[in-house]
Formats: sequence, structure tokens, C-alpha cells
Amino acid sequence: MAQNMADEIRSKETDAKGIISATKAEAANLLAFARTSAEQSVKEARQRSHRSFREQVKQAEAEAEALAVDTVESGRGAADEFYSSKKPGIDGIADWLVKEVMSTYGNS
Repeated sequence: MAQNMADEIRSKETDAKGIISATKAEAANLLAFARTSAEQSVKEARQRSHRSFREQVKQAEAEAEALAVDTVESGRGAADEFYSSKKPGIDGIADWLVKEVMSTYGNS
């Protein structure tokens, strides 16, 4: 009876060691899978972030280009308006300037 009990205990210990080994192997596999999944998730998040950043930069550049075109056109309009408003006085000033130069230096 004591022999059977010792054999049974040894058998149960062997079974327990097998279960522990199988559990450790399964835990190692689960850990490897979890690490791989986490690395993949980080990689995908980084790619999404980079893609989003590029799209935002592209959109900002398009908005800046449109604003620049508007600003240039507005400036061009203001310059034309300024030129047109000063144009009538230019003829009188040019005549006065020619008379002053001619009176000072003559035809030489």
C-alpha cells in the first residue's frame, strides 16, 4: 500500500511537471504573440500618424497657396489703383521737371 501510494505520488508529480511545462510553453507563445501584436499595432499607429501628418501638411500648403494668390491679387489691385490715382498728376510733374532741367542746363 505504501509502495502504491509512493508510485501514485510520483505519477502525479510527473503529470504536474508535464502540465507545468505545457503551461510555460503556452505562456511563452502567448507572450510572443502579444509582443508581436503590440509591435504591429505600434507600427500601424505610426503609419497612420505619418499619413495624417502628410495630409495635414498638404492641406495647409494648399490653403497657404490660395491665400498667397489672394494676397498677390489684392496687392496688384491696390497697386493698379494707386497708379491710376496718381497718373493724372504725373503729366504736370513731368512738364515741370522738364522745364526745370531745361532752364538749369539748357539744350547742351
